[in-house]
Parts: sequence; C-alpha cells; structure tokens
Amino acid sequence: MEKTDRKQQQAELATQIKKLIKAIDLRPKDPQQYYALGMLLTKSQQYSQAEELFKRAINFFKHQHLATDLLEYGLGNVLYSAGLYQESLTTFQQVKSADLKNDAYLMIAQNYYAQENYQQALAFALTVSEQTKNQQVDGWLLAGESFLALGNLKLAAKYFDQVLANRPTSFQANFERGVIEMVWQQQGDRFFKRAEKADPTKFAQQQERLADIERVLIAKQQGEITGGKQSDSN
Repeated sequence: MEKTDRKQQQAELATQIKKLIKAIDLRPKDPQQYYALGMLLTKSQQYSQAEELFKRAINFFKHQHLATDLLEYGLGNVLYSAGLYQESLTTFQQVKSADLKNDAYLMIAQNYYAQENYQQALAFALTVSEQTKNQQVDGWLLAGESFLALGNLKLAAKYFDQVLANRPTSFQANFERGVIEMVWQQQGDRFFKRAEKADPTKFAQQQERLADIERVLIAKQQGEITGGKQSDSN
C-alpha cells in the first residue's frame, strides 16, 4: 500500500513539475515560478537539479533584490534538505529582505542544530520566537530541542509546553515532553499517547530509540551537575 501511495505521489509531483516548466517558458521573468519549481524538485529529492535551477535563476535575477532573496532562500532549503548544512547556512545568511529575514533565521537555527552547535541554534531560535508571531511556535520548538540537547530538561520542558499550548497535536513536542518525564521518572504516558496518535509510524520508529535517548540525557545531566555547570534553573 505504501509503495502504491509513494508511486502516486511521485507521479503527481512529476506532473506538477512539467506544468511549472511550461509556466516558466510562458513567463520567464516571474521569480515565484522558479521558486515553486525548485521547491517541487526538492520535494521529489532531485537536489542537484533544484540547486542548479536556483543558481541559474539567481544569476538571471541578479539585479532584482527581492527576487534574489526569495531564490537564495529556496537554494538554502535545497542545500539543507541535501544535508549540506554549512553551505545552506552561508546561503541563508545572504537573505536580507524583511519579509524573509525571520524565515531565514529559523533555517539558520535549524542548520546550527543539525551541526550539533546547540548554543547557536538556541540563540537564533529564541530570536525568531521573540521577533515574530508567525514563526513563534516553531522557534519555541527548536529552543526546546536545543535545551534538551544541552541537557537542560527544565527549560526544554518549558518551551515544549508553550508549543503544546498552541499546537496540542505536535508529534515532536509531545514525544520530547514524554522523554523528559521519563528521565524525571514521572508519568510520560499521556504525552507518548498523544505523539502516537499524531504520527503512529514515526512514534514506532522513535520508540525503538527511547532507551538510548534516556541514557544520553541522564548522562548529560549528571555530567553538568558533577562539572559544576548545572544552574538553579535546571
């Protein structure tokens, strides 16, 4: 069944890609069409083609600031999806327009997180959550994940709770909140049940790693306490 669904999705993506290519032929000076095509290529995991498209489009619109910002943002997403985090980070840093700045900051935070630079990820995530309501919840989620990675469970729980107050069905916030309760040796079942309901497949995959996650978090907490780094807020 899953293979059939995947093939159908791929066929639909291929159809949409062909339509956008024709649309660009008809309106070659519309940067939104290039952006849409690049994101579809990224969604279909055609990263090399998407990267080449965005780079050519950036050169084509090089004298149009707003257009190049949009296309730089698209290119950054391609590179991030391809796992080229440092290149993606550098690309997002080129985005200057006010409309895209906070979106770029959030992706900069994601890139730092992917490279396990959790302090920098936290700084950008908090900046996003403080500056705009549109990405506020996404900023809180990444802040919670960064605090969790740093072993600060109390602040991680605080930000995950803020996410859940706005998005009660968030898989990630519910699952991570359950992990924290588990480490605290408290009842985390209510969070795990919500996570499983939100995404049963992902929950089954993550559940296999629960023991490893718990072990790592306990070790981080103990390391901070014995090293004198644990503050009263933790």
